[in-house]
Amino acid sequence: MKIFIILLPAILIAAPAGAAKMYNIDNMTCGQVQSILKREGAAQLRYTSRNNPSLPIYNRYVSGSTHCSSRSIANLATVPTRDNAKCTVRICRRFGDR
Repeated sequence: MKIFIILLPAILIAAPAGAAKMYNIDNMTCGQVQSILKREGAAQLRYTSRNNPSLPIYNRYVSGSTHCSSRSIANLATVPTRDNAKCTVRICRRFGDR
């Protein structure tokens, strides 16, 4: 019981409420990725770099601006999927950033 009480703060910090799930999209279709974002609202998408296959790339993508911070807006972006090298998704960007 003492160990649980000692570890509880670490557990709470490591798992913030509303944390986005991570998905490896290397073998997914564009439709599957867009469906995940529509269903979840936000998700971490991970894929392998086309230029360096040993380099994983990941970021948080969203279904719309309601899943961004108050100083951000959802902008269009692309990710590579099994059937579409430029699958359209959205990513939060601060106002004024490109």
